[in-house]
Amino acid sequence: MLTVAVNAQPASSSVADIVARSVTALGASDARAAIHSITALADCLSPTGPYQTEIYSARGDRLKFKQFRAQGKPFVAFVNGQHFWTRDESTGHANPADKALAMMIRSHEFQWIALAPLARFSHPVLQADEEFDGAACSKLRVTDELGNPATLFFRKQDSLLVGLLLADTRQQPLATVRVAFKEWTQVGKLKLPSKVVATDTAGDFTLHFKTIHLNQVDERIFEVPKKISAMHELLQLHEQQRTAHLRNNPELLVSMFADEFINLSDGRITRPSRAESLQRFRAYFARATFQEWDDVVPPVIRVAEDGSLAYVIVQKRVRLTAPDEQGKPKEEAAVFAWLETYEKRAGTWALTAMASTRAPASP
Repeated sequence: MLTVAVNAQPASSSVADIVARSVTALGASDARAAIHSITALADCLSPTGPYQTEIYSARGDRLKFKQFRAQGKPFVAFVNGQHFWTRDESTGHANPADKALAMMIRSHEFQWIALAPLARFSHPVLQADEEFDGAACSKLRVTDELGNPATLFFRKQDSLLVGLLLADTRQQPLATVRVAFKEWTQVGKLKLPSKVVATDTAGDFTLHFKTIHLNQVDERIFEVPKKISAMHELLQLHEQQRTAHLRNNPELLVSMFADEFINLSDGRITRPSRAESLQRFRAYFARATFQEWDDVVPPVIRVAEDGSLAYVIVQKRVRLTAPDEQGKPKEEAAVFAWLETYEKRAGTWALTAMASTRAPASP
């Protein structure tokens, strides 16, 4: 266990002062700036027994996270910017993950969190000093990447970040995970957390980081699989469709259509030109004002392994206002489900076909 020299904080501090003293206590600015990646391997103990945690992380919000027990299948997940995915190590197959899972695994990057306490939190507000783990601490109220409240504790005696309270998004209503940095070790010219205890409703999870290396990660491990990149792009197009409807922008909607777009609905197959599609949606949007165009369930996306073909299955609740036969505004609501097919052409996804259904009207 590392003994840290006492460097008591002034009686009053700003958020910037507290954070600056905290990172300075870890080492000089040039030593901190020289870090491009961190390898952190931990022996862990949970209420159900021992396990291992491996963290390979790099600047640019890149992370490979692995947890496993002596018996059982390892859990492996990745973050690269806004791309999140898991991987089955036995098959190599990758599957998309959501931002909640990404934030959960990133909350294990304790060394990076100590080096940059506000890199993934926003809206810091200084609150009254409070005791944490038996020590007087400065307390910052912050907001996490999902908009949930969190709290950071900085020990007044030596300025180090010694604790966090995080929202546990696995539970509804939200529970709290208490994270305590118990021990620190010297790694090169820096002090970094080496023993961490995270406590949730199941009990204590103790992580002993027996190995911490700087700048030894092979950054090729963060390469985003073609399938995951494709799913991310298709989700952006999915959101673009919603924006087009809510903002009455037919040009934005039709911009993703292939020249040979095929439409299947009402028992008919049509092949409207791009100009015909634009004319149709201009007329539709001119009479309709959308209040809701939201997913009933998350879209189902399937992409070919080479990232060239895909389909998306959508279920939407639509609510709009349009004039009736007398020209008076009338609210309409319906649930639609449809299938979209896409092809990747010259690096851009094109919507090639859509087959749409509408829920029967209630009797």
